[in-house]
Amino acid sequence: MSYFADELISIKVLKMIADALKWDIIPVVTPTIVGGLDWGTMQGNDTWSGVLGYLQNDTADAACLMYQKTDLRNEFFEYSYPVTNVQPVFVVRKKTESLGSVLWNAFKPFTIDVWLCLLASLVLNLFIMIAISKVEFKLLFRERFRPFEMLWHVVQLQLDEKSDDMLFYTLAGNIVLFVFALLQSGILIDLYKGMLLTALITSSGDNPFANADEMIKMIGAKKYHLTTNYMGNWYFDDLQHSDQQHFVNLRAATASNPVIAAASVSAALDLVDTGKYIYPIQQDSLAMQMSRERCNYVYVSDGMPQVSSFFVFKKNFSGIEEFNEQIILNQAFIQRTFNKYFNEGFKLGFIPKCDTTEETQSDASKPLDIESVIGVFTIGALGISASLIVFIFEIYHYWHMRILARRARMRDPWNVRNLARIAQLHFTTPEQYSDIDVMRLVDALNSSSSFPYSTSQSSDSSSP
Repeated sequence: MSYFADELISIKVLKMIADALKWDIIPVVTPTIVGGLDWGTMQGNDTWSGVLGYLQNDTADAACLMYQKTDLRNEFFEYSYPVTNVQPVFVVRKKTESLGSVLWNAFKPFTIDVWLCLLASLVLNLFIMIAISKVEFKLLFRERFRPFEMLWHVVQLQLDEKSDDMLFYTLAGNIVLFVFALLQSGILIDLYKGMLLTALITSSGDNPFANADEMIKMIGAKKYHLTTNYMGNWYFDDLQHSDQQHFVNLRAATASNPVIAAASVSAALDLVDTGKYIYPIQQDSLAMQMSRERCNYVYVSDGMPQVSSFFVFKKNFSGIEEFNEQIILNQAFIQRTFNKYFNEGFKLGFIPKCDTTEETQSDASKPLDIESVIGVFTIGALGISASLIVFIFEIYHYWHMRILARRARMRDPWNVRNLARIAQLHFTTPEQYSDIDVMRLVDALNSSSSFPYSTSQSSDSSSP
C-alpha cells in the first residue's frame, strides 16, 4: 500500500495498523513548506488537486492525514472508521483594552438599543412632567414653576434617589410619576445592577468573543474577518453547503465580509497577529501546534461541536474492512498517541514563555480584577473632574459678576453722593483716613436702609 504522509500521529497510527495487517508501505513524499500543504481541492471537471488528487489518480492508496467527512468528498473517496474525536476552535489574538472598551464595561449589560430607549423614555417623561407642573402652576396648585428644578428631580428619580420636593397635585402627574418610578427607575435599574454584577463576574477576560454566536455578530459587523490557508477544509465546505444554523448565520455574515485566503498556516497566523482576523482550526491540526509557538492567542470553542477524524482512501479500496477492524481493536493505542501529542504538552517546535497566569484560574475562582471594574471607576473619575471644572468656572463667574456690580455702583451718581456723605461722617471722627475701607462702606450702604433716597435728597438740598 502506498500512502501520502504529513502528520506525525497519523504516521504512527497508520504504521501500527499496517504492521498488524502485514501490509507493505510505500511512502509518497512531496516537498512543501511547513503549513503550506494542499490537502485536496476540487478544481472542476471532477478533478482534485493536492493530497486527494494523489488518491484520485491512483498515485497513492491512502492519505496519512486526518480528514473530516463532507458530502463532496464522499462522492470520490472512501472513509475509514472514525479514528478519534477532535474539537474545532477559533484562534484569535487577545483583545486589547482601549478607552472606549474600558468605559463600555460599565454599560455592557444593556445593548446600545436599550440605552437609547432608556434615554428616549427619560426625555419623554421629563417633558410630560414639566408640562403637567406648568399646568398645575397655572391652576394655582403649585406656588412656582421651575423646569430646571423638575429636570434635576427626574434625574434623581432615574438614579433611584427620589427627592421629597418632587410632588404633583393632579392625578395625571401622580400616575406619570408612579409609572416612571416603577418601570424605568425601579425594574430597569435593579435589572441593570444584577446584569452588571453577572457580566463582571462572568467576563470573558482576554477573549474578544465568548462563543461562536458572538463571533458571527462581529464578523457581520466587520469588526473581524475569517481567514484560512485551506478553503477545502470541512468547515468551509459546510460554510458553503450546510443547513445547520451556525453555518447559515455565518454564511450570511460572510456574504458582505468574505473569507480571506492565506498562502500557508504561518501566513494565516500572521493575519491573526494583527488582531483583526479569526482562524478556524482544530485540536489535532498542524495549525494548532504552530499557534502554540506564538503568544497572546486565545482559543474559543464554545458553540462548535466535536467532529470525528478519518483516514481517507481511494474509491473502492479493497482493504477498507480489515483496516476498520484494526482501528476498533487498537483504540487504546490510538487514544494514548493522541493524548501524547495533543493533550500532554508535546512540542513540535520552540514554545515561547508566554504569560499564562490568568489562564490558570478557572472562571469560578477568578476574582474581579481591575480590568473588569475600571470602567465604573473611570466614569466616576470623569464625573468628579467635570464637577471640579464646573466649580472653578462658577467661582470665576460669581467673582467676576461681583466685581462688575461694584464697578456699576461706583459709577452710579447717587451711590457716589451717599459714599461722599458716609466719608464726610467718618472724616468728622478721630479715625485716620487710612483706616477707612471704602468698599466696605459700599457694602454697608447696600445692606442698610438708614439712607433712603428721600433722606439723601433733603440732606443734599440743605447743605451749603
